[in-house]
Order: sequence, then structure tokens, then C-alpha cells
Amino acid sequence: MKQHSLLTLSLLLSSIALHATTKQVSPKYTIRSQGANAARRIVNSTQHIKLYGEENWYGTFSLTPEYSRSFDGKEIAKCLFGSDCLKIQGSRVSGRDENAFLADYFYLPTDFSSVVSLQPRIQNFLVDMYLFVGLDEFVEGLYFWLQAPVTWTKWDLDFDEKVAAAGVNAHAEGYFTPNELTRTELLSDFTSFMQGNSPGAGASAIVQTINAGQENEFKIATKFDGLDCAKVCRSKAKTQISEVRAALGYNFLLEEDYHLGLELQVVAPTGNDPRADFLFAPQNGNDNHWELGGALSTHYTFWRSDDEESSWGFYLDVNLTHMFNNHQTRCFDLCGKPLSRYMLAEKLTDNVQNNLQGDGVDADYQFAGEYAPVANITKTDVDVRVSIQADLVAMFNYTCGGWSWDLGYNFWARSCEKIRLNCDCSAFPENTWALKGDAAVYGYVGGTDGDVGNPVALSATMNNATINGGDNFGTTASIPVADGIQNSNIDNAQLATSGATALNVNREMGANQTHTSIQPVFITQDNINFARTKGISNKLFSHAGYTWINKNDWVPYLGVGFEVEWGTTGNNCDDCDDCDNSCDECGVDCNEANGNCLKCALTQWGIWTKVGVSF
Repeated sequence: MKQHSLLTLSLLLSSIALHATTKQVSPKYTIRSQGANAARRIVNSTQHIKLYGEENWYGTFSLTPEYSRSFDGKEIAKCLFGSDCLKIQGSRVSGRDENAFLADYFYLPTDFSSVVSLQPRIQNFLVDMYLFVGLDEFVEGLYFWLQAPVTWTKWDLDFDEKVAAAGVNAHAEGYFTPNELTRTELLSDFTSFMQGNSPGAGASAIVQTINAGQENEFKIATKFDGLDCAKVCRSKAKTQISEVRAALGYNFLLEEDYHLGLELQVVAPTGNDPRADFLFAPQNGNDNHWELGGALSTHYTFWRSDDEESSWGFYLDVNLTHMFNNHQTRCFDLCGKPLSRYMLAEKLTDNVQNNLQGDGVDADYQFAGEYAPVANITKTDVDVRVSIQADLVAMFNYTCGGWSWDLGYNFWARSCEKIRLNCDCSAFPENTWALKGDAAVYGYVGGTDGDVGNPVALSATMNNATINGGDNFGTTASIPVADGIQNSNIDNAQLATSGATALNVNREMGANQTHTSIQPVFITQDNINFARTKGISNKLFSHAGYTWINKNDWVPYLGVGFEVEWGTTGNNCDDCDDCDNSCDECGVDCNEANGNCLKCALTQWGIWTKVGVSF
């Protein structure tokens, strides 16, 4: 049975065709607020709001419990990872898939292999409270309304990893640490990395003894930072009032069969404040933006029966708001390198030891004994705003006595976010971090003196590496190991020496000389792809309700409805190689950050019941 399961999994691994990660992705998934739903607000309302011939104030209050659920998780996964199926493989896996993520980045062995499936799902249950008050006693056609949905939202990435080969390889000396890094010191799987774990048994550092038991014994510590941004976690839920929407409106035209009015709208954020710690953290509300805008509403009753018991009408609501700056922390990919937030960076220092040189040229920097996921480095405080959000509803209503039926279309759109950097230009650690790729970071002293075999930290970096692999061994593991370990394809490769002594690839007698970067290529703020999102969706909805019209002072009504919404997913550009995100005038102003704008919107269905009373 076990052999059969392994064979099935092996066939699965070999048959899955993954797309190369050239598509741009977003490190944050932003949805339409649960409260931004004009369709839910106006259904079953034609007999209760914006009434003709009223001389006193009047109003209606309703509660609308709704359950909604996303049903196209593949589109969510596409926004976040470019695919709903990911392959993780080490740099020495035979026949390696060129589109697999490099397992080495995730503190896994070079012969590790697994497949991750993603089926993201968002569920919401809310009770939408809506109050409308007509102020005709003061000014004919004047009114205001308030809307506040109490929402429970649950987000589940359904991150499921199937390990085909846990791997047994240790990382060779020099690749991560001066001595061999054993399999037991590495992580168990990709999921562990994505949860923020790292080698070092909680201390995030591994101390190795060099020349153990000898007179010249010494120790070297290597720090392995865990992922602290865009992590993966179990499903999470949030319950609170999403936001409070309010409007003051006036109907310039108000007759029995038609009306035309304008509204001033304001939205106060009461939902949760977005955090960057987790990739798919629940968003309850509008991402904590204040909103200000307006709306146009109109209707026309184009048919009435002779007894005026039945009628057909057309209703149109157009809501436009501006979403003001909200201070957020986000982490990002690098320009032209989708998902590079999960690649591994190495820290360098300008305190160069052991007279490190490349082809006789002094190294300006040297490996400082620390690794970190790129997400930790690109984690940035930014201000986010949205120029315009549109919520348009076109609806037909049929009324017959106390019965009514609504059928409509809803278009929602949010323009691309604007991301502005805060003006502390010294916040980004320039000349500190670089991509490791599959480079070795230590060379070993050759020769015949007492220091033979001692490790020397290199300045080797690999700016051309991608999430799929580095240049030393190639994305298909096609480069022979003997060639790959020489660091020949690192940035600005030069033969490495410690003074006049060659630095070899390992401690073996007769080992080849290794290479170092003269000089290394650092990650800079200009390299960061400050990716943004926008949203577009189309919705169909319907509602049937009954109003007890024979009542006088208090008129109850009840109805049920449903909605189906289709969001769209896509990129505005194929890559982002031209980024200019520097702060030219610190203390005065900062440039608006550049980056890709991705189209990401939720596809979901919902059912509701609406109960209310007019007075």
C-alpha cells in the first residue's frame, strides 16, 4: 500500500505542468469590503424610501443577514502565487523541473521534493443594519441613511503540501555554513518555512566548531532568520463592524413615477487594520480607509396597471468614493522577480577579514553570517490610497400589491492603489543584503601552513537568481556538481584568495579554487516592486419580498435574495524591470512608489434574507 501511494505521488509529480513564474503576483490580497454592497442596500426598498408626497419625516429600518462564499479559489491563488499548484525541489534533484521553487531557499536539503496545492476560500456571515430617514418635514426631498454591517469573515488558504522525498542530503561545507549543515538541522518541509521556522532550534543560529580539538580551535555562528512577513497560517476569522457608511441626500426631482437625487457619502473605517505578517490574513471592512464621495440615484416607473396595483420600474444608483491614505506595512517582491519575497538573501559587512581578494582586488564587503527571506528585507511602511471606487446598480422592480421582485446588475471597480513611501530614506538597509541564489559563501585556505582548510567568508552574490534557482547549478540541475561548486556564475566572479593564498571550494586535497564577487551586487530600494492591486467585478442579483401594506403606522416587510459575483484576475504588464523608488528629498517629500498593478477581485455567491419595518 505504501509503495502504491508513493508511485501515485511520483506520477502526480511528473505529470503536473506548472507555468513558469513569470507572471506578476501580489503579496497582499485585497477584497471589496463586505459593506460596499449597494445592491443589498436597495433591494426590497422601492416602497419604503425616497417617497413622493410625504409632508412629514418618515423612515425604514432593516436587518439583512447574509452568508457569502468564494467559489473560484484558483483565481485567488493566481493573484498570490501565479498558480494553485506549486512544486518545491532542491538544487540537486535529478531531472529537476525548471519551474519548481528552489528548496534550498527554504532551509531544505538539495534532494527535497514536494507539491503544494492551494484552494483558498473566503466566507462571510454578516447582519447588515440599514436606517433611512426622510426629512420632508423640513425640506421636501431631503433624507439621510446609515449602514453598518456586523461581519464575521473567515479566510482559509488551504495550503496542502505532499512531500514526495523528504531528502537526506546535508548541505556541503561552504554552501550555508563553514562546516557541513546536516539534514537533522534543516526544516522538515516547505510548510515549516512558510510558517516562520528556521534552523537553529528556536535560537535561529547554529554555532559550528572549526578545527575541533586542535590548538587553533574556534567557533563560527550562522544566523538563519525565519520568515516574518507574508507567512502562511491556518484559517483565521475576524468579527466586527466592517465600516459605517452614511449619506445625506436630496432629490431635485421627486414625482410619483420618477426621481433624481444626489448624495454626499462618508465612510468611517471600523474594521481591522491590515497587517503584513500573514499572506492571507482576513480583511474585515475596507482595509481601514476613510472614504468620501457622492452618489446619483434615479428611477422611472414605466408601466402601471389600470388599478395601479402593479407596476414596473427601473432604478439606477451610482456610488463613487475616494479612499484616503491609510498607513500600512507591506512586504514586496523584487522587480522582475515574481515571488522573490520567498528567496533567500545573505547579509554582508564592510568589515572584511582574512584579506579577502578576487584576482588581486580587495573585496569591499564580505559575508556576515546571516540569512533572511527577502520578504523580511522588503517589509516597508507605506501610505496607501485609492483614487476612486465605484459601485453601480441597475435594477428592474416589479410590484404587485404587497409583493415585489427585484432583478439587477451590479458593477464594482476600484482603481489601482497608490503607494507612497514614507520619507525616512535611511530605513532601507542599503549595501547590506544581497541575493544568495545557489552560491557558496565560504572558501577554504589552501597551501601547507597551519591554517590549511580554515574557512574564509566570501563576497559571493547572485543577482540573477530567481525563485526557481540560481546560475551555478541551473534551474534543471543540469550543470555538473564539480563545476557548480566553483561559484563560476556568481556576480562579477573572480578567483578568490586570502592575500596570496588560494581559497578552494572545500577542504579536500587538490580541490579547485573558488570564486568571489568583486564587487557584490546588493538589493537596493530601487529594486523593490511595490506591487499594487485594483479590482473589477460584475454581479447579478435577485430579491423577492412582501410588504404588509395594510398596516398604518408600522409597516413590516420580509424578503429573500441571492447574488452571484464574478471578479477578474490579470496583470497590467508582463514584468517590472524599470523601478525608481528612491526618496530624492528626504524630510520634504517622497516619490510615489512604482510597481506592477494587478487586477484581483473576488468571485463569490451570497444568499440573504431581509427583514424590516417602515414608520
